[in-house]
Amino acid sequence: MSNKITKYLNQVYFGDIMELLKKLPDQSVDLVYSDPDYNVGIKYGSQSYTVSFNEYIDWYIELSKESLRVLKDSGNMFLINYPKQNSHLRVKYLDDACYDVLDYAWVYNSNIGHSPSRFTTAHRSILHCRKTKKNNFYKNNVALPYKNPNDKRIKQRLANGSRGRMPYDWFYFDLVKNVSKEKTFHACQIPQALSEMLIKSSTMPNDNVLIHFGGSGSEIEVCQRIDRNFIAAEIDRKYYKMIVDRLDSGKIKPEYRLEFRRATNFARQQARLLEKENEYITDNKTDS
Repeated sequence: MSNKITKYLNQVYFGDIMELLKKLPDQSVDLVYSDPDYNVGIKYGSQSYTVSFNEYIDWYIELSKESLRVLKDSGNMFLINYPKQNSHLRVKYLDDACYDVLDYAWVYNSNIGHSPSRFTTAHRSILHCRKTKKNNFYKNNVALPYKNPNDKRIKQRLANGSRGRMPYDWFYFDLVKNVSKEKTFHACQIPQALSEMLIKSSTMPNDNVLIHFGGSGSEIEVCQRIDRNFIAAEIDRKYYKMIVDRLDSGKIKPEYRLEFRRATNFARQQARLLEKENEYITDNKTDS
């Protein structure tokens, strides 16, 4: 393994992913996993990264271009986003830059986004970019049980060592709920079962996985658990601290959980109300 990449392995870079990408050598990672801000106004802590749509696509293209540079010829890249954002990226850059681009769907139930004039959006696009024809892909890592195991042909496949069927190109995984054991105070998390499937599908133990956005640290934790090397970036100080603590302790500490934060904020609000009430009582006593 190149010494140029070794110093970045299993490290979280505190800063912009574009800064990190420019430091990485060509063809040094086996998988690029990306779940960027979707440019729809979501706040991460107190900050929003929303820009005009054209500016966002220009940035998305630059992110993909640098990522393909550091991706091995045998590697894969997964980009999770809303369909509109991914379709613009694909047409304006990826279809020409990659050997092949597949568009998968992550499907989930949703209780938001309902409208009387259109169907409710309840899926996200996952672009699977194959840099070359000879990309590594490991069916046995993600194989699912056959739907008709008693079929004569299926029995023969099982007898020949098959572990199951290839998953379809749509995946149903529930959103990470507020009460989920993997939920943190991060505004947007991908379920670990989904990220684990994508990572396993195209890597083996000791392969290098570039995670563009550290976020809550959930994908990084998956890499640790299944023995993949990770390289990640996180620009927000609060999230960076949470990731580092999560990796050091092997768990999500209570102070990083959404319910803990809500309870703490509620307690603070109640304390402020009580303080104001006491000030009001004191002022009235003084006046009298």
